[in-house]
Amino acid sequence: MTTRGSEWNSFLRVLAMLRRLMEGPATNEQLIQAVLQSVGTSAYPASPTARQAALKHDRTHLKKRLKVNYIYLPESQQYILNDAGPYGRVSISPEMLHALMLLSRQYDNAVGEQAGVRDLVQQIIGWLSPELRMKLEDSNEAVTLDFEQDVDRSVISPRVQERIERALHQHRKLMFNYLSPRRPDRKAVFHEIAPYQLRFQDGHWYLRGYSLNNAVENASFLRFRVSYILDDEHLAVSPSKVETRHLMPPRFSVQYLLLPEVGRGEISHRFPETKITRHDDGSAEVHAVTDDIWDAARTLLAYGEACIVLGGIELRREMERRVKGMARNYEFYSEGL
Repeated sequence: MTTRGSEWNSFLRVLAMLRRLMEGPATNEQLIQAVLQSVGTSAYPASPTARQAALKHDRTHLKKRLKVNYIYLPESQQYILNDAGPYGRVSISPEMLHALMLLSRQYDNAVGEQAGVRDLVQQIIGWLSPELRMKLEDSNEAVTLDFEQDVDRSVISPRVQERIERALHQHRKLMFNYLSPRRPDRKAVFHEIAPYQLRFQDGHWYLRGYSLNNAVENASFLRFRVSYILDDEHLAVSPSKVETRHLMPPRFSVQYLLLPEVGRGEISHRFPETKITRHDDGSAEVHAVTDDIWDAARTLLAYGEACIVLGGIELRREMERRVKGMARNYEFYSEGL
């Protein structure tokens, strides 16, 4: 008969936690309930204090024994899976990977019922090995799906991929040169960051982390497109440990109005903490939060003229900048037509 503290029971508890995290974000209590349902009601002690201590012990095993990488979001008190580790990853054929790439780019800006396809694709991507995940961006062919073409032919260096994965798993400082197309002088900029998360968005991989170019207390939360990180002599993982789990990502208010032609339908929860207020005229007002103003603006632009951003200040400013810039471009290029 196995006891609660046996190695076998400990292993079963950790597997149950991994399975729950693969389903989506989870709080401590949700992890506990997943273990109790899977392993048995005696899997954890009845005392709340002892139960939390056992759960903390299991989370440590999840990282060290199963090599699972997850992050903790203090504002929602949830754990989010970054990498399911070698024992939780899913293997798929090259043909299936190709189909997943098509779906990820086709439905990245999906709204309404189609947003469920986007969420499903992102979930599956999170179950893949780092090598398979990176191949999603290494496409060398143009393909067509519903009249949209994939013409991105960027290639992520295996050395860049390995350094990022190592820095994330070992919580170490990452150093690299970054060549952004936004710089007209085409000069690379050197960065030192505490890596926080690797995220697949809009058909590309983005590394998110805290800049260490200045003091950690004043660290900026930045995003880098992985294919713009240079594979040169400056790419390195430092021996220095840098913890990011105690740091909170930025938190920006999101407020927008969906006009009746969209608001009357099923409204997607595109952002955390989404709250929807429906009006008598069929429009709907959405309040939520985001940690990425650039991506939030890109997401809301997909609604076109049916969406009016009301706030917060940072998002409203970003939307006005983009819309005014688009208007200037159309005015400039239409003069010769």
